[in-house]
Amino acid sequence: MASGGEVDRIAAEFGVHFVNHTRRAGGRHQSKARRTCQTILKKHGAGHLRLVFGLIDTEKNRGNWSAPCLTAVSWLAANKPEWVERRDFLEAFDRLDLEALLERAKRINPGAPTLTLSVLISYELDRLMAERRTERAA
Repeated sequence: MASGGEVDRIAAEFGVHFVNHTRRAGGRHQSKARRTCQTILKKHGAGHLRLVFGLIDTEKNRGNWSAPCLTAVSWLAANKPEWVERRDFLEAFDRLDLEALLERAKRINPGAPTLTLSVLISYELDRLMAERRTERAA
């Protein structure tokens, strides 16, 4: 099992503090997803978990520390490494509205919002990066 202390330290680097799963996260700096983060840490390592936190830690998306968002962003980083390495990836990712995409995923597929969110993020990033390529070509 991944260390809860290590997960807490990594989260703290981004100003995130975990609250008990029975409580409601009360702000943009709180998360109930400690167990999800432990799973990500165990499966992919500390560097990957830091990448996930770093991608979500933008002015627009800070506060989206839910298990579905963390899992979907982790999936994207693990399965699309060629995207993560692109110069325009961070710019495109910063343009995402994770909260809106999660709400849309819940409406589309209430039984599997995390999987649906992963797909929506992939489609949206693909669109944004293609849009950027078109702008550069013009």
